[in-house]
Amino acid sequence: MLPVKSHAADVDRSDLTEMVSRVPESSVWLANFTSDRTRRAYRMAILEFAAAMGFKGEHEWREVKPAHVIAWRKSMEGRGMSDRTIHTRVSALSSLFKHLCEKQMVRDNPVRSVRRPQVNSDQVESVVMTKKQAAALLSAPPGDTLMGMRDRAIVATFLYTGARIESICQLKVKDFFEDGGYMVLDFKVKGGRIKRVALNAEHISILKAYLAKTGPERATESAFFGRMKGKGHGEKLSQRHVRNIIKKYARMVGLSERITPHSARATFITEALEAGVPIEQVQATVDHKTITTTKMYDKRRISHRDSATFKVSY
Repeated sequence: MLPVKSHAADVDRSDLTEMVSRVPESSVWLANFTSDRTRRAYRMAILEFAAAMGFKGEHEWREVKPAHVIAWRKSMEGRGMSDRTIHTRVSALSSLFKHLCEKQMVRDNPVRSVRRPQVNSDQVESVVMTKKQAAALLSAPPGDTLMGMRDRAIVATFLYTGARIESICQLKVKDFFEDGGYMVLDFKVKGGRIKRVALNAEHISILKAYLAKTGPERATESAFFGRMKGKGHGEKLSQRHVRNIIKKYARMVGLSERITPHSARATFITEALEAGVPIEQVQATVDHKTITTTKMYDKRRISHRDSATFKVSY
């Protein structure tokens, strides 16, 4: 990490030049992404490629050829990675090289001519739950323990708001309050913006019961969904911890192993559209940049009950 001085006046021009020169260009590129999830995925891709190449310094990016990228892609295929994961990682590498080209650190982008696996961009692959399955998942956490009430509140927040996992993990106690007669949650979304979402009565009841159980002494700046430490409330939950919570209760009620927090987001969008909510309003609630993205989650287009296979017999 770069040394930080208390006052700008304490840093002369030569110090500043030296500090900037020690920042790898790949770190500058990565810092331009505002989503924590994107940064993590892209950082993992670059670290893996650098390890595969045996890089020891940033100057070695100049040696990369399309053949190296193809070999890396084939190694990922050989390890059974999904087409979407491979596509994301190769895209990350291409984005980095585009940046390095702009900074004139490399002559060309060796990834540009490398084919990437085709992925379905018309729909999201996450499994969508039925109303019955979603209700079962919501009822799975025990209601007589603090941890169970916390977990039920987490599941409810996914199913009733369609929020992203990173937004839910970052919630603080102060983010749940009344605004204009409505109880709301302030979610921190992509780009560091705040997205205020009004809550329905059942969701409010679950959140209030959970907060009452945690005790009135909780600081407003503390994590809304924190780790349990004895009878107290610790630091915020990691995304991995929250994924494990969802999978734990999905297994408990016999749901598919493919159920994830993203499944809950997709379920919320589908149920909202089924209920007749205009797609523009759904887009605004779940904070999609374009309506095209919201349409990708619209599972109404896939009506299994109307499949031609049910009309054929032999």
